[in-house]
Amino acid sequence: MIMKLCNHAGCNTMVPFNQRYCDKHQPEPRASDNERYAYRKAIGGRYFKFYKSKAWRKLSYSYRLAHPLCERCQANGLYVQAQVVDHRVPIRVDWSRRLDETNLQSLCNACHGTKTKVEDAARYPHINTGARSSSFGNQA
Repeated sequence: MIMKLCNHAGCNTMVPFNQRYCDKHQPEPRASDNERYAYRKAIGGRYFKFYKSKAWRKLSYSYRLAHPLCERCQANGLYVQAQVVDHRVPIRVDWSRRLDETNLQSLCNACHGTKTKVEDAARYPHINTGARSSSFGNQA
């Protein structure tokens, strides 16, 4: 059988070629994208529908045109293109501010992932959302 080193940094354990990690460094199983989508849709209801609405699509598009850079990265002296328009106060907390431009911020995917992961961990501490984030140039 062909063997190789475990992919975990610094681990010298030999594993079969068709495995990535030794038993000690196996990653936690992640929920599939379909499971996360179904979960968010099930708990989201009107929130999920809102993000598909014409009003939100128009507002987020125009906001992104007016604010093309990630506001969190920009505060740290970095110039990164924004891909997401995010609510500063989540719409679950204050539904009335869902179309309020003063409640919006342009974020890159990394900053949005970090912010969402922190919010989800606080809101749903018993669920592993599997959200990925990057801490490079970001602050939660």
